[in-house]
Amino acid sequence: MQKIKDISILQPLLAEDEIAHLNLLGTVKLIDDYDLFVDDSYNPRGYLLQKREWNIFYAEDYQAEEALLSVLLTEPRRFAGILKQSYDAVARRAEIDWQEICYLYYLNPDNYRYQPPEHQVDYLTLEDAEEVDSHYTYSSQNPDSLKYIKMCISNFPTAVVRDEQGNPLSWSLVREDGSLGIAYTKKEHRRQGLAISVNRELIKRAIEFGLKPYVHIVTDNLPSQGLAEDLGFQRYGRVVWFATR
Repeated sequence: MQKIKDISILQPLLAEDEIAHLNLLGTVKLIDDYDLFVDDSYNPRGYLLQKREWNIFYAEDYQAEEALLSVLLTEPRRFAGILKQSYDAVARRAEIDWQEICYLYYLNPDNYRYQPPEHQVDYLTLEDAEEVDSHYTYSSQNPDSLKYIKMCISNFPTAVVRDEQGNPLSWSLVREDGSLGIAYTKKEHRRQGLAISVNRELIKRAIEFGLKPYVHIVTDNLPSQGLAEDLGFQRYGRVVWFATR
């Protein structure tokens, strides 16, 4: 396993299937605090990106798997939305502590036909962060979730529909890996098209930010899958968030 600084080394591999590597590409574009490793710096067939406690892993063949995982799996690790085939490679070598299986949906910017939203869409501010965090599914599992949400609001595209008093009713934002997420619409304001308005505008803002919009949706979350498809997203395949023991 060799550490690299120049991602261009990976371009031939990434070009084979850009969608498979959207979380790597988004992370490299949006943040600087990561380490990137490859199995072979001359002809890489796999990579490992580490950002704080999270890992993004991909290997094209068994040799790349061995080169990366033999070093990585010496202690418990967390993995952030990696392809099912890469999850299977880890699961063959380590005991899984927990897992969450999602579908990866993506949208090609060239095919996106922007439609002005039916509602006025604002930007989230730092004053909204506690409200967003209070409805964030994983807030109780992450003591730093409020800090993380503030970082995303400060640095990446966001979208929110507010009431007449300025209170957030429906929102979504871009995370540090370039995915759209942390979306929520308050229960009493659902079925009014707010989420469609928010996400139409967020997609536009993400594209203008230089991103290819994508989202991870839990496999049993049918409403969110339907919304994604209505917005023009295409389903790519399964990805897994998980940890090893």
